[in-house]
Amino acid sequence: MKPTSIISLIIAVLLTIVGLVTCFIAQNMAKASGEQLFADRSDGNATITESFDSKNLERISIVFSSGRVSIYGNCDDRNSDHYSDSCKLEIINFGENDYVFKNTNSKAEFNETLALDRFKFWENGFSFKGMRYILNLEQIKALFSKDKEETEEREKQINVYLTREATAALTEETSEEEGAETPAWKLNQISIKATGAAGCDVTIQNININTDYTIVANRVGLDVKDVTTNSAIKASEGIGGTETRARSADVFVENSILGYLSVDADELSFRSSGLAFQNSTEFADSLKLNSDTGGEIRIGLNQPIADLNCEIRSTGRILVDNEDRSNPFTHVAGSGNPTVTVKVGDADVTVLADASSASFFGVDDGGN
Repeated sequence: MKPTSIISLIIAVLLTIVGLVTCFIAQNMAKASGEQLFADRSDGNATITESFDSKNLERISIVFSSGRVSIYGNCDDRNSDHYSDSCKLEIINFGENDYVFKNTNSKAEFNETLALDRFKFWENGFSFKGMRYILNLEQIKALFSKDKEETEEREKQINVYLTREATAALTEETSEEEGAETPAWKLNQISIKATGAAGCDVTIQNININTDYTIVANRVGLDVKDVTTNSAIKASEGIGGTETRARSADVFVENSILGYLSVDADELSFRSSGLAFQNSTEFADSLKLNSDTGGEIRIGLNQPIADLNCEIRSTGRILVDNEDRSNPFTHVAGSGNPTVTVKVGDADVTVLADASSASFFGVDDGGN
């Protein structure tokens, strides 16, 4: 090896060592000031936290390949199963350079980036976060200690935490002067889009805000529990005028009062318990299920079926309050809302009033 090559190699090694030492110092300084520079690693998962201010927030947007998204309200309640003392995104099993998070006064946007997109000099400028995320002791350790036989990739997860103050604000009214009332919080849309074939699983839990939830994915698993909104939850309906349809959707709704729920998928399973609808909304429908084929379709309602406008079409059996009805089954209640529309191919459809959850309907508990 030529002397110049040896000198260059020594300089490269020295620069690498200096870079590593600089990263370690920066990591310790960040920890001392309460800031997260690198992902926390525990039980094989890597977790990064991104905080956001909910005061003027209008939209939360999540775009990623596939995985799980959970939205938790009232998270600063000490009795909460998912505790956080502030509004934040918890980003699990994403590399520090695998996503872009933008937080403005009106928007909190998460976008997963592909490997080829990590160095971007176009569109939104330079998005590479820096070599300190590559020259990271924990990542280097993980690289050499990784079990070569382990081929299963950790599930990507994004948890959205909303505090009691944030989730209560939209239902409160603040008055600057007598007779003038304005909403205290502006959040009106939470959108989730999974771009990969594996789709996503979404949990919406313990939230009382009038916000639209839109989920677009090839496969949707949706779990809604203790949610109150006079707005819409739409699974596999497009954003910005474009429409898509999921290959499959599996939906479960429990103890929730909604303005509008729409699910559109080739294959659909739907179950609800203690589901009720707002009597006065801007939507023509309250529940709309559309599918070519269906698995289990059980609509457990928290209000009398006689109060609903219903149109149910299926080549399978249609049971309403345990009575076998003709196909299609229609019922006109005399008012425009709530309206239930079901078209699910050859699935058996069961619609019944769920008396076990009757105490929930009509009770405003502030989202608790």
